[in-house]
Formats: sequence, C-alpha cells, structure tokens
Amino acid sequence: MERHRLLFGYRVLSGFVGRAFEAEGEGNGDLERVVASVEDPPEMRHRQFKEDPPEYVFNSGEDSDLFTVEVVHNGFFCGLRENLTYVSASYDQFDYLTADTWSLRWIDEMLRILGYVRDGKLHVYWCLLDKEIQEGLVLIENEANIRHMAKSSRTAKTLVLFVDHTNFLRQLRKDVLVTGPALSPVMSSIKIPRETTSAEPAASSSSSIVQLVKKEVSYACDSDTDSDFVMYDSDFDVEDGDDDLFSDNIDKSVSDHNEREVCVQNEDEEALEDDDLNMEEGRRVKLMKKLSAFNPEVDMDNPSFKRGMVFTDVAELRKALAAYSIRNRVHIKKTLNDRRRLNANCAPGCCWMLRASADEKRTGGFTIKAYEGKHTCEGTWPLKAISSKILTEKFMHEFRDNQKLGLQSFAAKVLREFKMCPNRFKLSRARKAALLNIHGDEESQFRLLLDYGQELRRSNPGSKFFLTTNSVHDPITREHKQHLATVYWSYDACKRGFLAGCRPFTCLDGCHIKTRYKGQLLTAVGVDPNDCIYPIAFGLVEVECTSSWEWFLSNLKDDLNITNTSPWTIMSDKQKVTS
Repeated sequence: MERHRLLFGYRVLSGFVGRAFEAEGEGNGDLERVVASVEDPPEMRHRQFKEDPPEYVFNSGEDSDLFTVEVVHNGFFCGLRENLTYVSASYDQFDYLTADTWSLRWIDEMLRILGYVRDGKLHVYWCLLDKEIQEGLVLIENEANIRHMAKSSRTAKTLVLFVDHTNFLRQLRKDVLVTGPALSPVMSSIKIPRETTSAEPAASSSSSIVQLVKKEVSYACDSDTDSDFVMYDSDFDVEDGDDDLFSDNIDKSVSDHNEREVCVQNEDEEALEDDDLNMEEGRRVKLMKKLSAFNPEVDMDNPSFKRGMVFTDVAELRKALAAYSIRNRVHIKKTLNDRRRLNANCAPGCCWMLRASADEKRTGGFTIKAYEGKHTCEGTWPLKAISSKILTEKFMHEFRDNQKLGLQSFAAKVLREFKMCPNRFKLSRARKAALLNIHGDEESQFRLLLDYGQELRRSNPGSKFFLTTNSVHDPITREHKQHLATVYWSYDACKRGFLAGCRPFTCLDGCHIKTRYKGQLLTAVGVDPNDCIYPIAFGLVEVECTSSWEWFLSNLKDDLNITNTSPWTIMSDKQKVTS
C-alpha cells in the first residue's frame, strides 16, 4: 500500500488565502504534484430589502470565517445617563465578510455605499457582544479594535455597528464608551521548520498560481500536537538592530490624534522649598480661614460672616446684612456706608460688629477686616428690613408658577418663610414688581411694534406686517393721539410651506389677550400632512366681531393670493362636529 504525505502551504493572494496541496509518492520514487486552487470567498454583498440572510448566519457554531455586519445609521444618539438610545435609525446588512481580510477599509467602503464620508464628526462604534449601547460601545479607530471584531466573529455571525453623525458620544457621553477587553497577540499560522531544505519549484494552473512552500511543513491544524516545529510570531519578531527603529523614525512631537504633546517643565527646586507648602496644620487652617468667598446662591438664605470673607462688591454685602438681620431677628445699623467702606453695629450695648472695606490688590472685591459675631441684645422684629425688593427677589419663582397669586396667599408664604409679615402695601408693591419683571413693560413693548415690522420686512422678504390706528381725543391733554386698532402679520416661510404642502383647508379661531391693554388675537391655521397644526397668519383686534373677521379674512385672501375660493374649506370655532 502506497503511503502519501500531504504538504499544505498558504499564500496570500489579493487578501485571500489560497491553499496548495502536494502529493509525493514514495513507492516508485516518482514525484507527483497535484496543485489545487481553492475558490476565492464570495465578495462583500449589500443585502437587499426583504432578502434572506446567508445560511452561515443561522449556524453560528460552525467554524466559518464568514460573518455579517449590520450598520445602524441615518439616526442620532440621545438621552441622559442610562436612557441612551439611537433614534430614527436605518438598518443595512453587509454579508460575506471574512475575519482574515476584515479591516478599516471595509468600514469605509460600507460608508461609501451608504452615501457617507468621514468629515471629522462622523464616527463608527461597535456594540460588544451581549452588551447594550449604554455600556458596550467601542470606538472603531485602530487595528486593535478590528482584530477584536474579527475574533468575535467566530462566535457571533452578526456584528452591529452604530454611526454617530454628529459626534454626540465623544462630546457629551464619554461615560458610555469602553476600550474593550485586552487583546491577545495575533499569531501567524505559518510554521517554520528547524531544518530548512530547498524549496520546491512553483506549480501553475489555469485558474490560479499557487506557490508551494518548503518541504517538511505540516498543516496548521496540527500545530498543537506536532513537537518538531515551533510557532513563528510574524507580528512581533524583530531582527537584530531593530531596537532603535522607533526612536529613529517616529516623531514624538505628534501624538495619535495629531496633537502636540505638552512639555511639562520641572519646577525650580527653590520654589518647592517654600515655607507655605510645608506649613503646620494649624497654620494652614488659619490661612484657609483668612480668605473665603461668599456664594450668594447658597449663603444668601441664611448668611454667616467671618473675618476674611470676600464679597463681590459692597451691594452684595448690604443684601447679606439685610438677610442676616431678618433671619436672626436683630436690628443691624450701618454707621459707615459708602463704596469703599462699610461699618455695621447692632443695638446699643451689643458687642456685635462688622468692618469691611475694598481690597482691590489681593482679592479685587470687598473683604471683611474685623468681625465679632456674638450678640448680647434681645431679639427684635425687623419688619423694616423686609423690603419689597427683597420679597420680589425671594418669591420670583412663586409668581412665575402662579401669576394669579393673591395677596392673602402671598402673605401666608411670607409668614411661613420669615415668621413675620409686612403690611399689604409692601406685599402689593412686591407682587407688582415681580409681574413687571416677568412680563416686562407693556408700554415700551407696544412702542417697538413699528420697529419690529420694519425689521421683519427687511430681514425676511415676503413677510407681511401692517397695523392701523385710530385718532382718539385725550381729555386730559386735550390732544388727539393715535390709538392702536389692528395688527396683521404673517411669515413668508409659513405661507410658502402651506401653499406647497398642505390641503386647502383653513381653521379660524380667536382668543382673549389677558394683559393690561386686553384685546383679541385672531389666528388662521392649516393642517400639514402629519395632521398637525400649521400656522399661517395672525391678527390683533380690539373686539372679535363681524367687521374684525371681514378685515382679517380679506387680508388673508390677498396675502395668499387666492383668486378661486371654490376649492377652499374654512372651519370656524363655532362649527362643531356632532354625531
């Protein structure tokens, strides 16, 4: 019986591995070679819509180099903390990828097929196996990540990539990015014999040319049991004299991200021997207490003072003294109060005192120079210190939440906060100031209407804005003044969008303007293809009546250039649908 010995060799041809088989007969001494060329793996293919996936996707346990990459794109990341999601996504699959040839160029080719180009903001992330995007996203930017993906394709035949088009993760959500597990060195599958022999001549065929490797080379699958050969590390073997390649050819001034390294200079040894750096604990605590900044957002509710405290200016110190007087029920009197100095004392016979002045050289603010915080007087009810300005600043958020807050409810809130309540006149002034701060000065806003209309016509051509006035006799000054009657305005983009993409259907409605000067706001809206409200035009009139609606609709008809009204449908607020 003839014995045959199979010699298997590998040769990389255009990114694929071809196999050559040599059969040597020993019975008759003749050398017979059989050269077989393995067919190239299928090229990467973009899976079409509703196309069935390849068979290897369902057979993840088989030893196959093929795998599929699913690209999640055309969306965006959003969400805080653990609520991170990818919204408005599109899904595309690329089949017949091989672990041996997987590289960054394949990802660039996928992006090119999908119509994307790396512009600095676009980044690709791989979701680790058995992980969610909140904890398993890896930025694909180097060959180490590529080797990790190729290794993972042995167990999972579908790998998922996410495309971040706006660089959201690297700017706002770096906490969800991981570097991935440590990668083991990639070992070459080629074995190098201990004793080399002459190479066999190359054999050729019509389909492909495969070069035979040297004799006595075993098949790669027997590497664990064959003791006559050693594994050759093709990626990490360095010849003699290559130790200085890094230092000779790498520019240390440029990092992986093309950024200059910051050169840290060593400090002077004399500066490190400063006595303040090695001071005693008691002296260090004393120095820390000398200067401390006053935080008005936190400390203003219940202020406390100490020597060395720094304020932004003298006005902040005055507000802090007023708040201190209210909270501690003491009467603080400012004996010296100007822009440079402030001296404050308590009631006669009380030892409490505070001295502060401007400190422009060291802190640039207002610093407390001397302070005695012990009171020896009896408590008082300093209602005068609770000014309307303090009430306005303290309860501004209350009026923003409830602008109809009455004086009785307002007085209850003040009593609950300060354990004392001023008179109704001070409460009324505080509420009026708060509402004025929220709404602004209505008279000054009405004076800006003409300027707003002129700016709207200049910056947004095609928009309409015009108003009418009535001449009114003022009985006090006995003069005729112009009184605002009507206002009509519309925006060019809204009109063009309505005429181009909405049905000829218009809804009309009016509502009351609950401000100082009252009035009626008339609106004309349409319905967009998503069945949502689409604004068209607006009008401001004194009273909602027939003449006001005729004026508004005539302006709307001219504004939209409607000549044939037969296809148009108008629904008013009085028309209700009943079954």
